[in-house]
Amino acid sequence: MSLKSKTLEEMLNEIYKDERISFVEYRTLRDDADRRMDAVIREFGHHNNLTAFQKAMDVAMQLLQLTVIDAKKGKLSDTGEAIVKDAVTAQVEYLRAGSHLALHLL
Repeated sequence: MSLKSKTLEEMLNEIYKDERISFVEYRTLRDDADRRMDAVIREFGHHNNLTAFQKAMDVAMQLLQLTVIDAKKGKLSDTGEAIVKDAVTAQVEYLRAGSHLALHLL
């Protein structure tokens, strides 16, 4: 069972088909995520956990971007770069796994 709607799945397939993501594609996905969250809020009203989650995702993305910028400024060795990529990937996968667990509760 897919946890994504057909329209979201189609958009993700299109974005990731070349295994790269452009800034325009990133903005499109971000804006679509916000639009979908707005629809939930319209349907169910403002909810502290829901809106806090959306804001937390925005903060997490900002921190991820700043982490990468800081690491880049630090002129990491190849090993250092690999360590940062591995750690960030682990954090993202942790969020992904947690989202799958939580969404199965719906």
